[in-house]
Amino acid sequence: MQGALLALLLFVSVSPAAAQEAAVTTEVPPGQSKSIRMRGLPAGTIVAVRIVTSGRLLVALVGMKQLKEPKPDSRPVFRGVVQEKLSFRVTISEADDYLLVLNNRAGKETLNVETEIRALRRRPAPAPKDYSPRPEKASISPSASSI
Repeated sequence: MQGALLALLLFVSVSPAAAQEAAVTTEVPPGQSKSIRMRGLPAGTIVAVRIVTSGRLLVALVGMKQLKEPKPDSRPVFRGVVQEKLSFRVTISEADDYLLVLNNRAGKETLNVETEIRALRRRPAPAPKDYSPRPEKASISPSASSI
């Protein structure tokens, strides 16, 4: 399990390529939660997650800054409940490390959980060939004393 998490950490944080993928299989005992950390996600990254579980599981995607310095109005990037299968996709608005939290604290049995994570970095569209920005027009405003 730790090897799979380490692979995910390295996979998501090392390559500047457009997309990275990882799969993690784990067990979440009753009364506990497990987290999968994704390091160094830049703003604008699209994170797609697919979860298959053997029972009811709470899931949240949370930024580390939010965990370290919680604010009264802050919320997870995503929060939901999985009964068997769940897929979701979010766009990361702030560069940070993120945790995918798998919570079985209310459960009465160990859950088998399969998680697939894909991080797709948006690349800005290239400017068209022969593009030059429009020159800004200078404007002169009358001063307040001359009105």
